[in-house]
Amino acid sequence: MRSERIVRSGGRTNCGMRCGAFSLIGRKATLLAFMVVLWPAACLAWLIPGYEKVWEEYEWTEPVTGMEFVKIPGGEFLMGSPDSEDGRYKDEGPQHRVRIDGFWMGKYEVTNAQYRMFAPDHDSKSYEGHSLNGPDQPVVYISWEDAVKFVQWLNGRPQNRGRFEFFLPSEAQWEYACRAGTQTARFWGEDPDGRSACAYANVRDSTMAGVFKWASSPHECNDHFVVTAPVDSEGFSPNPFGLYHMLGNVWEWCRDIYSSEAYSKRRKAAANPVVEAGGSGDRVFRGGSWHVEPAYVRCAYRHCGAPGGAGYYLGFRLGGKQLTF
Repeated sequence: MRSERIVRSGGRTNCGMRCGAFSLIGRKATLLAFMVVLWPAACLAWLIPGYEKVWEEYEWTEPVTGMEFVKIPGGEFLMGSPDSEDGRYKDEGPQHRVRIDGFWMGKYEVTNAQYRMFAPDHDSKSYEGHSLNGPDQPVVYISWEDAVKFVQWLNGRPQNRGRFEFFLPSEAQWEYACRAGTQTARFWGEDPDGRSACAYANVRDSTMAGVFKWASSPHECNDHFVVTAPVDSEGFSPNPFGLYHMLGNVWEWCRDIYSSEAYSKRRKAAANPVVEAGGSGDRVFRGGSWHVEPAYVRCAYRHCGAPGGAGYYLGFRLGGKQLTF
């Protein structure tokens, strides 16, 4: 699969070593370095499936499901949308600065094949005769409660237990990852009519409008998919962090309870905010889907639903962090 990034684990060099000193020590030092550093690491890589992947600076493949993750660097961003943004809703403001610690993010949405390792009988069904059940299509008909159970199952696998922790991203983590350093309505630009959308997202487009008569106000482009696209489909580019379909394809559940006043209650430069009490009781989902028009396919747009609800447009993506070995 194609289209974020962790500091290398283990195998650190001696910061006091200099090239000249190393050349004098010669082959004995090389052999000693191999015995002390590389050989134990190679043994760990053999004993612990997936361990060697953590050494990769930017990407890692989860050993149970084959799910690909990319490291998202920590930073600060402006969350929400300005009053001038086309299609803006009141709950997207006020804009406020948020600090986010670095974390891992799934390069793609969770697929049917990956979810069925947990729930073999899961059925993503079809939409008006068009299958949503392909192994590489994003899993749908998933409630927030279902997604949490999947997270618990994955965290409990022996290959991951005590080494990695997976979670639904918070709403702030999700928007930070979606924007990837940009401040426009979409990570590829403002694009209110969706003329550039199909290069990055599977959305309501001319293909879909040609099949479903109800699909009015489509994006002014053609992504060649009627319903959900396989997550690694050719033709879609990632955002600047290397994440695919952060907008479009399927809505993605987040950790937070929805509150229309969440942003107005935050202090300046809030650190890793998450709403876990109060609010409506509904849970947030983000990103738009294959089914919706341009106004909903924006980094700042917020939607929500009952935690037990599910539908043909709703899936999820995982966040994660490395734990100590």
